[in-house]
Amino acid sequence: MFGFVVANPEKLNEDQRAHYRAVYCGLCRALGKEHGFIDRFTLTYDLAFLILVLSAVTGEPYETPAERCPIHPSKHNYAVNRFTSYAADMNIALSYYKFLDDKADDGSAVASVKAAVFRKEAEAAAQRYPVQSKAITDCLERLSAAERSDILMPDVPAGIFGELMGALFAVDGLEHRDLLYDFGVSLGKAIYVMDAAVDLKKDIKKKQYNPLIMMKKEDVKTALDILMADVVEQYRRLPVKQDAAIIENILYSGIWTVYESRRRKENGEQTAEAMKGDDR
Repeated sequence: MFGFVVANPEKLNEDQRAHYRAVYCGLCRALGKEHGFIDRFTLTYDLAFLILVLSAVTGEPYETPAERCPIHPSKHNYAVNRFTSYAADMNIALSYYKFLDDKADDGSAVASVKAAVFRKEAEAAAQRYPVQSKAITDCLERLSAAERSDILMPDVPAGIFGELMGALFAVDGLEHRDLLYDFGVSLGKAIYVMDAAVDLKKDIKKKQYNPLIMMKKEDVKTALDILMADVVEQYRRLPVKQDAAIIENILYSGIWTVYESRRRKENGEQTAEAMKGDDR
C-alpha cells in the first residue's frame, strides 16, 4: 500500500529537489546507523513525507551533515532532525508487522525469514513508541479480518488503514497532534483506495479480495477525487511553517502521477514516457 506518497520531481526547482533528496537520504542514513545496513532496503519515500510534514508543522530545523554513502559512494548532504529517527523506527515497525501479516495470511516462508531478521529492531522500536506499534498491529489484524470476511464496502478497510496512518502522524507531545492525526487518517484512506484501484483488474483475474470489485470505474475515480479533496482540506488545517511547496507538490501532483502510472501499467496502457520512446 506504500509507494504512492512521492514528489513529482519535474515540478520541483533545483533547491527543492536537493532538499527532498536530502531528507530521503537522511532517513536511509538513520536506518543504516541506528538499525543496520540491511534495514536500508526497507526504505520508502512515504516515510520521508512523514518527516517533511512533522517538521513543517513544528518548524523543526534540519542538520545537514555531509558524508559518503555506502550505497552511492559520493559525498553528499543529508537533512536530519529528531523526526528522522522516529520515521526510521516506523519504517522498521511497518516492514516487520507487514512480514508477520504476510506469513499469517499465506504461510510465506520468505516473509517468515524477513520477519525473523527484523524482529529485534522492531521490538526495540515498539518499546520506544508503544502507541504506534499497537496501532500498526491492531490495524493490520483488522485489515486481514476484513479481507477474510470479503467486506465489499471500501470505507471499512480504508478507514482501518486510515487509523494506522493517523497514528504515525500523531506523535505524542506535539502541539497539533489532533490535526496531524486527522490528516494521516485522510491520507491513509486515499492511499488504500488508490492501491485497491490499481490492483482491481489483477485481483479480479486472480479471484483475490478487493473492496472495489462491485464499483463502476467512474465511481472509483469519483471516490478518489473526494478522498484526495479531503486530504487537501485536512492539510490546509495544518500550521505549515516550512517546505510547503514540496508537500503540496506531493499532494497535488506526485500522488496522482504515481497512481496514473501504476494504473496504466496494470491495465496494459502505454504511459506518456513509453509513447515518447516509441516516437524515437
